[in-house]
Amino acid sequence: MPESTNADVVIRELLGHSIGTIFTVSGNQILPLIDAAGRAGVRLVHMRHETAAVYAAIAASEVTGGMSVALVSAGPGFLASLQGLGVAASMELPVLLLSGAAPVSQRGLGAFQDLDQQTIASTICKGSFELSSDDPIRSVFDAWSLAVSGIPGTVHLSLPADVLAAPSNREKPDFPESTPWQFDEEVPRRLDEMASALSKAQRPLVIVRPSVGRSGRESALNTLTAALGIGSIVTESPRGLSDLKYAEIFAQMQETDCLLLVGPADFSAGFLADATIGKPRDVLLIDAPGDPTPSRADHLHVRAEPHQALRYLAGRTRRHQPVDADWAALWPISAPMPAPASTEQGMHPLAVSEALHAVLQPDDTLILDGGEFCQWVRYGLRDLPSRLLWNGKLGAIGGSLPMAIGAATFATTGRVFAILGDGSAGYHLSEFETAAREKLAFTAIIGNDARWAAEWHMQIERYGPDRTYSTDLTPARYDLTAEGYGGSGALVATPAALRAALEAALTSPTATCINALVAAARSPAVVTH
Repeated sequence: MPESTNADVVIRELLGHSIGTIFTVSGNQILPLIDAAGRAGVRLVHMRHETAAVYAAIAASEVTGGMSVALVSAGPGFLASLQGLGVAASMELPVLLLSGAAPVSQRGLGAFQDLDQQTIASTICKGSFELSSDDPIRSVFDAWSLAVSGIPGTVHLSLPADVLAAPSNREKPDFPESTPWQFDEEVPRRLDEMASALSKAQRPLVIVRPSVGRSGRESALNTLTAALGIGSIVTESPRGLSDLKYAEIFAQMQETDCLLLVGPADFSAGFLADATIGKPRDVLLIDAPGDPTPSRADHLHVRAEPHQALRYLAGRTRRHQPVDADWAALWPISAPMPAPASTEQGMHPLAVSEALHAVLQPDDTLILDGGEFCQWVRYGLRDLPSRLLWNGKLGAIGGSLPMAIGAATFATTGRVFAILGDGSAGYHLSEFETAAREKLAFTAIIGNDARWAAEWHMQIERYGPDRTYSTDLTPARYDLTAEGYGGSGALVATPAALRAALEAALTSPTATCINALVAAARSPAVVTH
């Protein structure tokens, strides 16, 4: 039996927090932790890129509703993980990034992969810690506690190679008991004012940040909106108030007489844009400690933990008069328009939505990447109750395939679908090899219009059709690449062929890539940046 090391301590603490799976890419500095995980029976899902490992952890956190963990090596491995880390932060998900680090004894002496990782990570994460040789359990506890407290978020824990390999201190320290969260003295009075305003409103509108609207944490939100006779708007789109799911609601936003915003006053909510929101009688803002200070003063503002505040509001909001009938009719979200007919340029993206609409079940998980094609699919499936994971407000693309890995790892019911464009496909197509190795099945549909469509359309609008530089791609056979990695593939050019390919994919034991030739249709979701 090998001597217990600090690497064993870290793994034991993670197991104590019910972490039995880690998404990782191997590297020199983290071999002690990988060894400890293997000996402890932790499942290591070895991805093909560090960003992909974090994307997989993002989807795992979404599906499970709890913390997830990614493990990468030091230096270049750590740097490669940062895009995924930024996406997780923008989505307000509790993701713990463990990264190797150069030995403490060689710090600042030009050691292999020596890098000031804590400073870099602290610009993205809620916090960055380093494993302490004196108190390794405390290091894990502090990182974990910060990630799940308040607004969930990303936390980084650096693991110096010499500290990991050192013999452990077996004594577990005493941690202070957590104290119940309480409102500041002024908060209940202001929340009572908010409840009164909401109860009187004829056309109330509720806009919430991603963590508040996330599945499994939205009970107080649903209670409140049910009392108001409306639904809520979750700000998860990189295109802000151009999210096509809420298109009809956004068209009526100037008619609201009471706006409740739960989240920072940022571009996604358009809170400061009078031209968008209009000038409602009552503007109510609930944000959290650490959010930017709002510059607008003509509103009722509370700074508090959002879920606690919503529970308080839900218990005190009563519908004293019926909400405006036309306003209430905006919910639930209506079905989209039918897909236009296919042309010689390919299927309209909405034809893909229609094919998916016919097979999706409520317990399925749908993962959307960025770009024009996915914006159309968002619109075409906006009325379905299936779980939807998006690329977040950061607007990064390419994460859907590794996110499908993370979702398929934990999805105990239903099926997993990844929807992405051909531009996004170039980032992590190699994760089909991970799916084959891990025996994970999902269905990926690539909308192939042979271009970077969002930028191509913007070039035409800004500069004219003769100045579409550097946005062309080839109609590549992504389906054949997936087959080469051990998955299944199909090339489709018509709605009938797409439906047949979907039916085959749903019974396939392997991950399937459906390469769908689509027209480069301009999404009505306007890019405002």
